[in-house]
Amino acid sequence: MEQLHAVVDELEAMHPGRKFPLDGHLVGSIGEAAAEAMFDIALVSASSAGHDAIASDGRQVEIKATYGSSGVAIRQTSHGAAAALIVLRLSRKPGIEHEVVFNGPLANALQTAGSYGTNGQARMTLSRLRALNLTVHPEERVPQRHV
Repeated sequence: MEQLHAVVDELEAMHPGRKFPLDGHLVGSIGEAAAEAMFDIALVSASSAGHDAIASDGRQVEIKATYGSSGVAIRQTSHGAAAALIVLRLSRKPGIEHEVVFNGPLANALQTAGSYGTNGQARMTLSRLRALNLTVHPEERVPQRHV
C-alpha cells in the first residue's frame, strides 16, 4: 500500500495542479483488504451479491471505504443483503491507522440513510455514520481480529 501511495505522490509532484485520486473499485478493494486485516472476517468472491465478507459469527458483511472526508454511498439490496456494515476512512499516511467510521447493523444505516437516488444508492456523510456508530451495542459489532 505504501508503494501505491508513493506512486500517487510522485505523479502529483511530476504534474503540479493535477490530482491522481485513488477511487472507484480500487478503493473498494483496498478497503476490503484493510477490513480483512482488522476484523474477524473472510472475504467472499468479488461477484457475490449484497455482501463482501462473512464474519466469524456467520453474518454477511458489506464493506465501504473512502479516502475522502465527506461520505460513502450505500445501497439497499434485496438478494444476499448483508446483516452488518463496516465503513472505513482509509489513511495514506504511514503509521496512521485507518479509521473505523461505522461497525454495526446495516439496517441501522439504511434506516437513517435518507432518500435513494435513481441508481439505488443513498449518500451518507461520515459525520452521520460516526454519530450512528456511537449507538451500536458491542454485541452488534463485527468482531475485531486478534493478532
